[in-house]
Amino acid sequence: MGTRTLTVGVLLAGALLLGAGAMDTSEFDHAMEPILTKYLTIQIALAAGETDGIEGAVHAIERLAKKLDPEMAGGDHAEHYENIPADILSACERLLEAKEIGSIREAFKDLSKPMSMWVTMAKPEGKSVMYCSMEKAGWVQDGAEVANPYLGPAMQSCGQKVGGAD
Repeated sequence: MGTRTLTVGVLLAGALLLGAGAMDTSEFDHAMEPILTKYLTIQIALAAGETDGIEGAVHAIERLAKKLDPEMAGGDHAEHYENIPADILSACERLLEAKEIGSIREAFKDLSKPMSMWVTMAKPEGKSVMYCSMEKAGWVQDGAEVANPYLGPAMQSCGQKVGGAD
């Protein structure tokens, strides 16, 4: 076997090893999309100062999150994805216990943490991670025009984009 054949063999073996370690997160990301849709229902309602539809959205998120398996994620983000399902479920419990808009907004902060982490890594198209320094909390929303769910209509434009799709 010549030097050139050995070099090509080593390069191919290295590429195969790199490919095996660089699994993508597309299966996990695909499972997160309907959760994101329901999450945005909550974000939009809170930004408008309303609570209609929130409980149903939380129940849907809870049902979908129970099907999430961190093993669906591989590659660089796998360890970051590991706690997302449990964090979402925990936040759903808190949201379902909240009865008035102030406590719902506080509980929404807990749901926004794993959702913001996921959107920062997965970068779904058109989604932005926002941050409000007054509330010291982030959230995910469609587009880059601020729609603050924590301050509602009174200060809906308080916040700035800190991540998400470009």
